Amino acid sequence: MKYFSTRGLSPAASFSDVMLGGLAPDGGLYMPENNSPLTIDNIDSLRNLSYEELTTKLLFPFVSDELDKKQFSLVVEDAYKTFENQIIDLVEVEDNRWVLELFHGPTLAFKDIAMQLLGSLLQFTSQKRDKKIAVLGATSGDTGSAAISACSRHSDVDVFILFPHGKVTDIQRKQMTTSGSKNIHAIAVEGDFDDCQSLVKQMFLDDEILNNPTKFIAANSINWVRCMTQSVYYFWTFLKLEELKKDLTFSIPSGNFGHAYAGWFAKQRNLPIKKLFIATNSNDVLHRLFLKNEYSKGEVKSTIAPSMDISVASNFERLLYDLNKGKSEKVRNMMENFPISSISLSNDQRKTSQAFFNSIPSSDEEILEEISRNISSNKYLMDTHTATATRAANILADPDEPVVSMATAHPVKFRDALDNLVPKEEVPVPSQIKDIFDKQEDFRIVKNDIDDIKSYIMSNIA
Repeated sequence: MKYFSTRGLSPAASFSDVMLGGLAPDGGLYMPENNSPLTIDNIDSLRNLSYEELTTKLLFPFVSDELDKKQFSLVVEDAYKTFENQIIDLVEVEDNRWVLELFHGPTLAFKDIAMQLLGSLLQFTSQKRDKKIAVLGATSGDTGSAAISACSRHSDVDVFILFPHGKVTDIQRKQMTTSGSKNIHAIAVEGDFDDCQSLVKQMFLDDEILNNPTKFIAANSINWVRCMTQSVYYFWTFLKLEELKKDLTFSIPSGNFGHAYAGWFAKQRNLPIKKLFIATNSNDVLHRLFLKNEYSKGEVKSTIAPSMDISVASNFERLLYDLNKGKSEKVRNMMENFPISSISLSNDQRKTSQAFFNSIPSSDEEILEEISRNISSNKYLMDTHTATATRAANILADPDEPVVSMATAHPVKFRDALDNLVPKEEVPVPSQIKDIFDKQEDFRIVKNDIDDIKSYIMSNIA
């Protein structure tokens, strides 16, 4: 399987080059040469597999030029042994309404599912190539802690994570700053998430970074490994609910569009998904796209669902590539002046996207109302991000339409936002974080300055 840039000016790349490359040299995102589509019989044959077996089966076509099936199976097993009990869980909360719990990993967020696999693949690749690897990423909270957890046990991988100082929850910060591992570097930037993301993108275009003996890679959702891995739980859910004999609709909290693109990708592989509901908070760049056909950068607002406090959805370019039928020149032209100018879809592109995607934003007040409704009606406690998804499901879907809402984080990670709804002592504290507040923190506060941050990183390469 070869991979190509969405912008078409970079040479074809192998899987490991894609995994280690982050952005393509031309600034685009990597895409596989084909989606390795499945028949419904192929999908049905996966019914009795474990989650690890399902992951191996579904993703092997995309890694087969680097690993044989046995090697990949061992890498997958290594990744998911970090989950204490189950990897994911499906809970029926109301008639025709399910919550897919994706927060059973070591950092209690859905990003563990993809990040743990990425960490194990990086360790395998580092040993195979005899080359040190450094993960460089920006986070609005959960990506950073997931990357740190995934890589702290792998001595051949250094991690540098930028996060907005004072704009993540205490638990999210603690998860990033208390690993105690010498290969982990948490960097608090005086700015917002978009500033952090911009700094990371600049560094990946910097010659000193690119030409360093240590190979720098992106941990953000733009990494293809994350997108392909997130598609697996769409298949797993379908197989669990196949007896419904209906195409499923999924409702997902979405910020960077990686989660959403994974669902679109599963659909392109012929998984019978009817619709994807894109649930946002007040930072509604994706909702504005689907509602008004305007993809434009706005001012970031702080909300009680901070992992979605972004103004640019980095993975949207992958959808543009598919909507343009792989014609990279058109994508390149659309992205050339963004975010200075906005992007609009053609009539046909808009028709195609609206046939699959629908969207709705939620204010802080509406999020809290939705959490309260679920506590009262079905005794199910959810975090602020998950609430945007369940609210979208109930507003956008008919009552008899089966909808699976994705729970992207355990409620304890955002318990401060729940203060007026439920006493803190009634929010369960999983074993993964029981002792986290007793641990010593280690992080660096830096100005929003590319030279200062690059200097710090280069001085800490092991």
